[in-house]
Amino acid sequence: MDYTTTIRSKRQRIVSVLDIGTSKICCLIAKTSPAPDWLEGKGEAVQFEVLGFDHTRAEGLKAGTITHLDTAEHCIRSAVDAAERMAGVTVEEVHVSVTCGRLKSESFSASVAIPSGTVRDDDILRLLAGGRQYAGRDKRNVLHALPTSYSLDESPGISDPHGMCGERLSVDLHAVTADEAAMRNLMLCVERCHLGVANLVAAPYASALSVVTPDEVRLGVACIDFGAGTTTLAVIVDGHFVHTDAIALGGNGITIDVARTLAAPLDHAERLKTLHGSAFATLSDEREIITYPCVSASPQPALNQITKAQLAQIIRPRIEEILDLMRRRLASAGLASEVTQHLVLTGGASQLTGLAELASNMFGRPARLGRPRSLNGLPAAAGAPDFAAGIGLLLHLARGEDRLAGRSEQRFLKTGTGYFAKVGDWIRDNF
Repeated sequence: MDYTTTIRSKRQRIVSVLDIGTSKICCLIAKTSPAPDWLEGKGEAVQFEVLGFDHTRAEGLKAGTITHLDTAEHCIRSAVDAAERMAGVTVEEVHVSVTCGRLKSESFSASVAIPSGTVRDDDILRLLAGGRQYAGRDKRNVLHALPTSYSLDESPGISDPHGMCGERLSVDLHAVTADEAAMRNLMLCVERCHLGVANLVAAPYASALSVVTPDEVRLGVACIDFGAGTTTLAVIVDGHFVHTDAIALGGNGITIDVARTLAAPLDHAERLKTLHGSAFATLSDEREIITYPCVSASPQPALNQITKAQLAQIIRPRIEEILDLMRRRLASAGLASEVTQHLVLTGGASQLTGLAELASNMFGRPARLGRPRSLNGLPAAAGAPDFAAGIGLLLHLARGEDRLAGRSEQRFLKTGTGYFAKVGDWIRDNF
């Protein structure tokens, strides 16, 4: 039995995912079905048909963290209700993306003795449980604890040790953790909407799963997700998720820079950035004039003008700051040279004109804009980089990596402690 690959579902079921970001909340409801035989062994255990989709503007959040429970709850309810109406189903539990809680990557090794001399299921379970317990120290909630390689006695590089002979089994694990308090508030907000939290998934990993190609996964790829309030990083090498990071800077910072410099209303600054913003200024940009209103209490505010070249000069320093921080984080993790042969940019703010070229110059590697994979039934509007994390949550389910301990690890964070919560736990444990 391979504990690092996928599960093939023998029946159809309905699954729901919830991407909770700084600027938007997105809900996807999909029906799963077994993948065709020709896809078996290629990381696709199931296929998805999207039944319901909706997104709404997020309020009550900052950098993915809940700042106002009632407001955030209303936004989540709005997105889920609309997706339910479109799908014609009622959602009971959701898989949720996580960007808050100071995401942290840690790689370490764990080992256990093999009493019987042959590796059995319970030996692997004990090993992974011990590694997960170690990762969850210091009040950190474990989102992922993924094996990257096994060793049996002195033989490294084993992908599936089940049934093999030896005296001691070791595993190299990559764990992703987040602050427990931030996770509690996120789960509380979701559960106030009468939704169970089936699993928590690091948003940068979900985004990467939806935009990288199989060749990039094997050769090594760094995926940078430019969100509104955060910019996150996920590194995948030889099919394994090996590193993640996040900074509290994103597209909203660029909008605020434009608004402050030009004394323009925030909504108009966002419009300027989206429609006319660029990381580079060309000769023609010097001649193209943009008109915008100034901040004013008057019903008809005064209008000002700026060239596209001047707008690019306002935007570029913040973009360079974000990219430089990501480059430094990669270098400090010891991954800069070996895994950034491929650089993929995604997220809403990644669509800024010239961003891929600037990133390629700063990292010294080819860079491209990543769009999420197309799914059956998915609306055309959901094919933009803004929705990479939401689609990636579905693809994460297909991989089935966290099925051993993820749900039980997160259950202690459940906020329900009454009779019905205990009955629900008993049903989950016994059926």
